[in-house]
Amino acid sequence: MERLEQKLLVQKIERGVVIDHITPCKGFLIYNILNPDPGSTAVIAKNVPSTKLGRKDLVKIEGEYITSSLVNVIALISPTATINIISDWSVKSKERVNPPREVVGVIDCRNPSCGSKGPNSRFSVNLNTENLELTTLKCGSCGYVYYYEDAVKEISQRASSGILVSRTRVQRELLDLLVKKGGLRYRQKFRLKSGRVSPYFINMGALNDGESLSKLRWIFASYIALLLKENILEDFDFVFGPAYKGINLASLVCEGLKEYYGINKRFLYDRKEVKEYGDVRMDGSIVGSEYFQPGQKILIVDDTVTTGRTKVASIKKLDSLGSHRVVAVVVAVDRQETSEEEGISAVEYLEKTLGVRVHPILTASSIYEMIKSGLSQEEREDWVRYYRDYGVVKLS
Repeated sequence: MERLEQKLLVQKIERGVVIDHITPCKGFLIYNILNPDPGSTAVIAKNVPSTKLGRKDLVKIEGEYITSSLVNVIALISPTATINIISDWSVKSKERVNPPREVVGVIDCRNPSCGSKGPNSRFSVNLNTENLELTTLKCGSCGYVYYYEDAVKEISQRASSGILVSRTRVQRELLDLLVKKGGLRYRQKFRLKSGRVSPYFINMGALNDGESLSKLRWIFASYIALLLKENILEDFDFVFGPAYKGINLASLVCEGLKEYYGINKRFLYDRKEVKEYGDVRMDGSIVGSEYFQPGQKILIVDDTVTTGRTKVASIKKLDSLGSHRVVAVVVAVDRQETSEEEGISAVEYLEKTLGVRVHPILTASSIYEMIKSGLSQEEREDWVRYYRDYGVVKLS
């Protein structure tokens, strides 16, 4: 049994996280807060012998990223923990957590008259390293005090949103959100602007309530953080959201990157009509342009890409900024269809026209693979037929 346990502990994973030197009996709590994908490989070791601590817990999980806010939570629960990021079967980075002086957006204040809730909540931490149970957290707005045990319970209850991030998880979260809120419609036929009759329809405008916006913030920010971490996406200075739906996404991306990953960026968006009054320099045709410096880099975010032409038109407004470079385009969904004029996909058209890569979170083929088990034979045939006629991919 001892040999089997040792083999499990040292078994390598290609990509993931190992949280070591966890305070004994806190490993399961940290695992629950990580809330990994059910299909991920995971090892939880309790009371493992430790040279430094005598005894420790250890958690190893497949995944791709940990948010900066989670690091503070781990440090609160176990100030002795170390976080190892695994990439390509080896340790990419290793750091010991620092006890947080403050936790932001982790727990809500229980004072009903206090507005310190959600991402706006701030609690200062009075950490007792000798006896964690005596640690207290004080609301920065009203002074309400959480005692350690109650704070940990509150954190555990909020962990269901998931903090450990992987590409598969981001895709699944977006698909679940689209289905839940009516942003993805299928099981019926839809006539598109092109005249094509599609077996499904994407409407990101359906994601217009607080829950949806909060999820979109996490989804887009996490996906972009993954691309940056994997060196697929070049670093950038601004996020640009083409009017109209892209405006909301650009602001959510900037907020999410800062809140979850500590990455601070500004955003820009275009006006349909040039403003001729007020602070024209600041927001004449590109809102936020006053802060732009020649040569800076821009990431574009938007909802879906079908033909690509409307995006090119709005993106060309960026020429008014002067010297700049678009590093990439990130969209929620790529329908993977050919355009009637060019005979190539919208992504190919954008990449050809702009000379930049397009990174969709979901594609038509990935959506189909995730939902096809719930489709009838006739519905699956509709999808296969549609992409045989109009797609740049073939479904089966």
